[in-house]
Order: sequence, then structure tokens, then C-alpha cells
Amino acid sequence: MWNDYGQALFLALALAGLGFGIGKAAVLLGERAIERRLGTGNLRDIIARRAKLEARFEARRTQRVADLRKAEEEVSEALRRRQALERRLRDLQHRGDDLLRLIGEEVAGTPCYIAQVANKYIGSGANQQAHHAFIDSGWAKPQTVEVWARTMPVARTEIERRYPPAFGYVVLRIQEAPQGSPITAGGAGAGHGGSGSDDALPLAKAS
Repeated sequence: MWNDYGQALFLALALAGLGFGIGKAAVLLGERAIERRLGTGNLRDIIARRAKLEARFEARRTQRVADLRKAEEEVSEALRRRQALERRLRDLQHRGDDLLRLIGEEVAGTPCYIAQVANKYIGSGANQQAHHAFIDSGWAKPQTVEVWARTMPVARTEIERRYPPAFGYVVLRIQEAPQGSPITAGGAGAGHGGSGSDDALPLAKAS
């Protein structure tokens, strides 16, 4: 009796497997027939290739987005640098054409003297010329000279050696600079933020 039941169960399972295989084969054959009829035999390959292309395009898009953000940051940085340079340019334009002339070198313990030197041959006066063959036209107005020397007479001597009175140079004013704030190029105190303009640092008349 149990033998009959086992044979019947085995037969049922075999028939079920056979039916599944026949159905699967029928489905595959039907797909192939439809693909041949509609001309879509390579549809799977096309879908696979398009999936790969989409993945590549997505990776490329991600890279382009990253490149775009980097470019935007570089542009922003360039704009900030341009604005900073424009501010510096405006500051320099507002300062005018002031030129600081240096004599000697800064030495610890040596005082610094600030002098105003002009040239009596250059200017707009009746006996003066607007241009001179051997003297720069900038001397039409007093020039600031910074001298490092032991004493004021030595400073005056150094100025007159650099700018001889025989060529029309005249020391108008001279004064020892406040300690720690000599004028530097551009008109600011060296490392101390001091102003180099005549209003911020009045010069005593030379004796």
C-alpha cells in the first residue's frame, strides 16, 4: 500500500516537473518567435548596452558637476582677488604720486629723520622751469626723504651729498621721526601702521 502511494507521489512530481519544463520551453519559444516577428532579436543586448551607457553618463555627469563646483569656487576666489586688487589700486590712486626716498639703512639704535627736499629750479614760479633736462619733473613739489643717521647734522649732510645744493636742491624741513614709526614706501609706518602723510607727521623747520 505505501509502495503504491510512493509511486503515485513520484509520478505526480515527475509530471509536474515535466509540465514546468514544457511551459518554460513554450515561453522561451514564444519570446523568440515574437522577437523574430517584430525584429527585436537583439533587444536584450541593446538594453544591456544602454544600461552601461547610462551608467557611464551618470558617472560623467557626477564628474562634470564636481568640475563645475570647483570652477565656481575658482571664479569666486578670482573675483575676491580682483576686488582686493581694485581696492588697493583705489587706495594707491587716492594717495597720489607721493614717493618716499630713502638714504642709508635701518640699523638698531640709529634714529630716523624725515625731511622735505625741493628743487628751486623746478616748479611753476617765475624763475622756475616746468621741465629740466637733468632733473625729474617730480621735484616740482617737495619730496619726502627718509634718512638713517646718528644725528640731525649728519642726516642733513647725507641729504646734501645725495641731493647737492649746487643742483638746486634745498632742505626745507627736517625732523626726527617718532621712535618705531619711520615712513615706509606707500606712506605707512614700518610694521606699526603709522601714517606717512604730512598731516599725520608734521615736520619741524630745519635750522
